Amino acid sequence: MDGPRDAADHRGVVSRASLLAVLVVTALAGQAAGAVAATGFGDPFDSLDGGRWSAGDHQLGRSRLDPANAVVQGGALELRHPAGTLDGAEVRTTALYRTGTYRARIRAAAAPSSLTGFFLYAAPDYASEVDIEILNDASGTVLLSTYAGGRQTHTETRSLGFDPTAAFHTYEIALDRKAVTFRVDGVALRTWRNGVPTAPMALYLNSWFPAWLAGTPSPGAATLVDRVDVTS
Repeated sequence: MDGPRDAADHRGVVSRASLLAVLVVTALAGQAAGAVAATGFGDPFDSLDGGRWSAGDHQLGRSRLDPANAVVQGGALELRHPAGTLDGAEVRTTALYRTGTYRARIRAAAAPSSLTGFFLYAAPDYASEVDIEILNDASGTVLLSTYAGGRQTHTETRSLGFDPTAAFHTYEIALDRKAVTFRVDGVALRTWRNGVPTAPMALYLNSWFPAWLAGTPSPGAATLVDRVDVTS
């Protein structure tokens, strides 16, 4: 049987172990909370900030998304489609976001049968996603969509009324816990007041060739993004 001193030592060990466990749990919780950005940012793309952005390296649709195709040059992020290929490029934020306003000034690539994406996403597919997808041609077609709870909750195809490959335009997602509004050059295109995701998501920019379009090899083009602003 433990004597009084042994019992006191045992209680001290247990107490220290309990304190250590609390500190570990607190640290892990802090790391998890830190993954969700508390504040936004403005990025004029003087460089590709590796602490803020991560380049994609995977297959998507017909495209190989190659980190070498995501380059900052001349004050803009270039998401390149090398000539004669179906390759593309993607970047995403290293931080995760919930509600907020997300804006990007984009000039879409002149690469028919590809598209530019500006969107929020968290795995798995269909669980949490809010999309703006611009067809990379002169048609001025944009697709808006949301996914939540394992299904597509909304989708709509709209006409922009301009050629998105000819000049920069500002695309915006304004997301709160119950609604999302999509704007282009400050004009609201659509608001949905249900079926929006609430999980933390990364912000993505990409340009790629989906399987549901023709798959015409690129003539040599790039989507340009000269600024991204996030207010959360």
